Amino acid sequence: MDSCEKEFESAGQEARRLAIALKRFTEVQDPVWKEKYQHYLSLRFRPAISELIRQDDFFRIQKLCQFVSITESALDTFIEEAVRLHREEVLSFFLEFQKDHFGFHDHDFTF
Repeated sequence: MDSCEKEFESAGQEARRLAIALKRFTEVQDPVWKEKYQHYLSLRFRPAISELIRQDDFFRIQKLCQFVSITESALDTFIEEAVRLHREEVLSFFLEFQKDHFGFHDHDFTF
């Protein structure tokens, strides 16, 4: 077990556990720990994505969205946050995700 995994298990602060999980879920090779991190992040999905938007970490956002299902209301929140923080690449990803999974049924794009 790596020192990060030891710290993840012993950390009492959720912010520290979240930071470790966000860093390690794409790095760790051990399938048991990969599953533990993915499970933890699926339970803390909104704060995890919000933190990754703040960090402008497009790579990890993509990876996280591959194993967690996103609701339309959560996606709207992430889009608003990406706009507010001027994260164009992340915003583009979320808009494409919205188009592919939910469509734009409530928007009229006619001129």
